[in-house]
Amino acid sequence: MNEMIFSWAEDANGRMVHVDDVPNGLNCGCSCPCCHERLQARHGEVRAHGFAHHSDNRGANLKICYMVIMYKLAEQIIQYEKKIRVPSYYGIFKGGDLVFSEVTLDSQYDREDKQPDVIAITSEGERYLIEFTFDYKVQHKENIDYKNLNCIEIDLSFQTLETLRDFLLNSDKDRKWLNNQTYFESIESLYSKHGKTVKIINEVDCLKCSIKKNCCGIRLKPGLTPIIIENSGETYRVCKTVEYEIAQKRANNQFEDMKYYDSDWEQFVNEERQSFYGPNGSRRKETAYEEVIRPGELSDRIREQAELEEVETAKIPPEQRNCFMCRSNLDWMCRGNNYAHCGPYATMGVPKNTPPDSAKTCRGFRVKVNRK
Repeated sequence: MNEMIFSWAEDANGRMVHVDDVPNGLNCGCSCPCCHERLQARHGEVRAHGFAHHSDNRGANLKICYMVIMYKLAEQIIQYEKKIRVPSYYGIFKGGDLVFSEVTLDSQYDREDKQPDVIAITSEGERYLIEFTFDYKVQHKENIDYKNLNCIEIDLSFQTLETLRDFLLNSDKDRKWLNNQTYFESIESLYSKHGKTVKIINEVDCLKCSIKKNCCGIRLKPGLTPIIIENSGETYRVCKTVEYEIAQKRANNQFEDMKYYDSDWEQFVNEERQSFYGPNGSRRKETAYEEVIRPGELSDRIREQAELEEVETAKIPPEQRNCFMCRSNLDWMCRGNNYAHCGPYATMGVPKNTPPDSAKTCRGFRVKVNRK
């Protein structure tokens, strides 16, 4: 790319062709799809092997020309192969090959505000809009309004004309779902097929939840915060329905009819503990999860401890706080490197090696109190 010699160009029929497949020189009949200048194919050993712009006084920006050629080639690869490799959808739907029965290029969508690079349709009739971008974006199309649609964005910034095919067909890197209405609407049924009941909850409603401190949202891995799904301009969580009902009853001290939920509660307790400690965790840590206990066994001691910590925490001004004072600091991991080690660092949004002054702004700071 340094000499701006391109291995692909557009022929007289608007098809992208490789330099090895056309006659030498201007007889190749090819042009640049960006500036429309004639190109000459160079097959010799003296000059670089590839297409070159014919004019010496051209006004075209060759960097832009290269990007447009890459756009056109990417479109053609998907049109001919009728498939593309896609990433997972929030870890719920696996990534893999998305196969199409029909692919159209440079087509206007149903509304004027939609002009994607590629419109692809699966055999089930699901339509996918594909948009290509660069760090330095070629501004030749309007932004896509992707609400209620399936749309994926693919960044070509780190590709060359030689790597593009393998990148599109065999990699899921540098691409993201802008929206996937098909997957979003299928989440609840997917979990149902595996014997689990979940419900999609708007985060606006999550703010009103009485048990938001012990959120029942699905986590991808133990210790991580619940996944947050963006769809059509809104954000959602995937709530575990049974666990939510049990936790809500516990929060409201409604235990008289909890015998029916005994087995589910045991499963819930185990899941919640593993979500913090990890599946093989055995060390007992003093955290908010200390309060996850079986109905009918509420501990006055734990409640009193929590109240005492709240009182003592309020006495320490934010500017005087540090993580070594906090109950969530893992003392046994602090080895004199001037870092604290926050147990729930993933949910607190701090590094594993925690700067001690993080406590000044941390909403989860709770001072350690040793009861007499």
